[in-house]
Amino acid sequence: MSFPFKLPEITYPLVIDTVGKTLAMGEEISVHCHTYGCGHTGRLNLVSIARRRGMDYPSGETALREVIYCPRCREAGRNDKNVGFIHHTLTDPFSKWPRQRNDYAKAKGG
Repeated sequence: MSFPFKLPEITYPLVIDTVGKTLAMGEEISVHCHTYGCGHTGRLNLVSIARRRGMDYPSGETALREVIYCPRCREAGRNDKNVGFIHHTLTDPFSKWPRQRNDYAKAKGG
């Protein structure tokens, strides 16, 4: 996968504290609504955040809460900022590039 921008250099000791470093390390961030009765979940589009805010935008909860909200709660007029974040490695099927997924499906007869 090629990005339309340069990923940051990874230095040691390793601290993954920006959107750019999260992308460079092959991680993703899930967002979960904690409002009672909602429980909406999703994956953040880190490339979109990097394009709008920059690769050096912090990937911590405080900074992400400024730009992320729960669309279901916003539509219902509830507190839409009651969200939490989980940083984790890419998971299948998202960890495979689209071509690899297609080649695998063809090989399996699907």
